[in-house]
Amino acid sequence: MHTDSSLNKQEPSKKEILLKILFLASTFLLMMMCLVVWRPLKIAIFAKIVGAQFIPNAKLFSLLFVIPLIIFYSKLVDWLRRHQLLYWFTLFHGIGGLIFYFFISHPVYGIANTQASSDRLVGWAFYIFMESFDAFFSTTFWAFADSICNPKDAKNYYGYIAAGSKIGGIIAAGGLYFIIGSSSNTEQIAIIPNVLLFGSCSLFAAALAIYFLMRNVSGKYMHGYEVVYQLEKTKSIESVGFWASVKGLFDGLWVIIKNPYVAGIFSMVVFYEIVIVIFDFWVVLYADKMNATVGGMTGYYAFYYFVMNLVGLAVCLLGTTPMLRFLGLRFSLLAFPLICFMFLAFTLLFPTAQVFFWVLVGLRAFNYALNHPTREVLYIPTTKEIKFKAKAWTEAFGTRIAKSFGSGFNVLLKSTSRATAFLSSLVLSLGLASVWLVIAYLLGRRLQDAIDNKKIIGKED
Repeated sequence: MHTDSSLNKQEPSKKEILLKILFLASTFLLMMMCLVVWRPLKIAIFAKIVGAQFIPNAKLFSLLFVIPLIIFYSKLVDWLRRHQLLYWFTLFHGIGGLIFYFFISHPVYGIANTQASSDRLVGWAFYIFMESFDAFFSTTFWAFADSICNPKDAKNYYGYIAAGSKIGGIIAAGGLYFIIGSSSNTEQIAIIPNVLLFGSCSLFAAALAIYFLMRNVSGKYMHGYEVVYQLEKTKSIESVGFWASVKGLFDGLWVIIKNPYVAGIFSMVVFYEIVIVIFDFWVVLYADKMNATVGGMTGYYAFYYFVMNLVGLAVCLLGTTPMLRFLGLRFSLLAFPLICFMFLAFTLLFPTAQVFFWVLVGLRAFNYALNHPTREVLYIPTTKEIKFKAKAWTEAFGTRIAKSFGSGFNVLLKSTSRATAFLSSLVLSLGLASVWLVIAYLLGRRLQDAIDNKKIIGKED
């Protein structure tokens, strides 16, 4: 009787946790369905409306718009509850997608006008909107997931949450590739704006999934790292003055500067983005040269995201989850910088357009499927300021700084020979990967110490 009673008490706990993971995976699946169809549009529409040669400039300009958005997001963190931030993100960008649907389908302002020009403001506005979506996509979702999951949940289930996103990516990107590939140029002009509608509907469905999560999972299974939860409960009842409120807008940036642990996470994100921007530009130039229309370029990138998510799903199921369970959190952090180093070395041996394409597919697939879930574990034993505010500055501002640096590097190399540009890109990327490996080791050691001793990283003594 005692054994049966114990089992009955444990069953609801397991059921609630699995239900929580199911809703998180479903939310990420729906959000990823939007991401993989909107990202090809961002590149394709800008390249054909404004011009592919202006992409580095657009990345630089987008930084000016992202900083005010981060400050606004930091204020939302103070005003809203954790799940409400996800509502804000999905609904805001879902409505934005509906607005741009009308502009992109317009015969003069949209893609029906094939005259590319740097004066076409719709192209610039669309790119900046998509940069906003990109900047807060992973930040908003993973900050919420990190705040309601503990280290054991992460170790056992983060791989499955990431796998959910890969399934969504495969379905959406594969469907887009099939539709674009079987359509004429005239049909593609009518289809592409509808892809924006599809993305908006996916975001609205993701908001609905979060609503059902909050309705069906008991609050006691949403505490996450318990010592942090108890700390935040005491903070929530403290009143905040005017100057403290103003200072709170920049709390995330200040935490990155003064806390070596958070600065280490920041550097890991920045190093990855610099490498990706440098090699992505080579692929963009190749894709633009091979595809004369928006539809052709969209199809090219749809195939790219389809393959990336297919590889990512295999990594999630066969690599991420077993690695987290058997190697542990600390050593799993070292895997991606090692893989990155090997991929970059491969481009040195075989520097062709096809190799660039597949290396970029591999880097992004392993990033989303392996690097991202393992890196997110670093945030679990941290304070709310680190989970939400510092994370936003890291993944929105930090990635834009990295993209600006990478884009500036690409612009600088335009005047050099192709061989010089390639070798310079490779030397910089390999150097960053080497430093990244050392930082990952040190962060893993600090994380393990915090978990073993039930410490809170970021708590002021």
